[in-house]
Amino acid sequence: MRRQFSVRAVLPGLVILIALVGARAASSQGDQTTTRATMRGIFVTISDVYGYSLDAEKFADAKNKEEILSKLHALAENAASLENHGGGLDPSYEFMRRSLATDARVAYGEFNAGNDVGARFVLGQITENCVTCHSTLPAGGDFAPGKEFMNSLDTTGLPDVARAKLQVASRQFNDALATWEGVLASRETSEADLQAYDVFENYLRVALGPVNDTARPQKTLAAFLQRSDLSDALKNNARAWTASLKTLKLDVALGTELDNARRLTAPSGMITVAPDRAHLVDYIASVTLLHRYLRAGKHSDLEVAESYYLLGVAESHVSHSYWVTDIEYLLAQSIQTAPKSKVARQALAYLEDYRKSAGNVAPARAVPAELQVDIDALRKLTEK
Repeated sequence: MRRQFSVRAVLPGLVILIALVGARAASSQGDQTTTRATMRGIFVTISDVYGYSLDAEKFADAKNKEEILSKLHALAENAASLENHGGGLDPSYEFMRRSLATDARVAYGEFNAGNDVGARFVLGQITENCVTCHSTLPAGGDFAPGKEFMNSLDTTGLPDVARAKLQVASRQFNDALATWEGVLASRETSEADLQAYDVFENYLRVALGPVNDTARPQKTLAAFLQRSDLSDALKNNARAWTASLKTLKLDVALGTELDNARRLTAPSGMITVAPDRAHLVDYIASVTLLHRYLRAGKHSDLEVAESYYLLGVAESHVSHSYWVTDIEYLLAQSIQTAPKSKVARQALAYLEDYRKSAGNVAPARAVPAELQVDIDALRKLTEK
């Protein structure tokens, strides 16, 4: 198995965006209605171009250029509308919608310039952060459009890891877990493959986030540990994850999520930027609880600032995005929310360490200008 950049990820990512509008509501019913309409416009335009992008020859055929160009232009226009009028959402969502707008413009520009390969690549990356964000939302009821979408696809020959992402994107969470469980059980999936495709991170995000289940991943890890082809390091981590799952309490009292996240984000007693693979479950659980806390609203600036700080820390130990990551942006939001606080100084120190750390992989493309983080400017905000 090799890491692939698949255009098949594009359409479900927009299903994600539509679902997010309902879960991360704008500040008023009017805003929400407008944003929903914009999302549906994006969904329609990407649906129109989806069939072309799956076929490289068809996508590059000069006979189809004007039609594809028109559809990509419509996508860029709708994404720009979302960027400009999708307010009232938390900063993590803001980062995603602005990144989407940038990517849509780039896809249009690349195709217009005759670079169909580049356009298809960007289309395939538009949802890089969407799946991770979607995994923080509660499952809710059955999502009929997602089921219909999956039933309409011919996934024959599609790698299981790609199928699982499609299932998450269409809110078929239990199906996604089952697919990943098959991947973990298969001897055809090497340890290197599991790491390359972030299988454990993706599986645990869904199990602990939307599905809110600690028992199922315990059973999965117990079965996984029966494999004889695992390194001692991976076995030790899997045992550590199992131990964390056994003691983890996700159904904490409303309003206590921040208290629990503080403990989970410092599993060794202190917050550190050094890689800490053994406590992956703790960090994912922290992300889950913090998003739940922020969705509840009605918190002080200091509480919000600390939530974004802890989110940035936890995500830095979980996320391995090579396209765009919102870790720095979350830390910056923490500083800007309560700039004179101790939390802001902690967030600034972590941001500086994160940038210097060997594990900080540069994004595959430039972060949109309005989302770039200026550490010097943030430092000035914290000065008394």
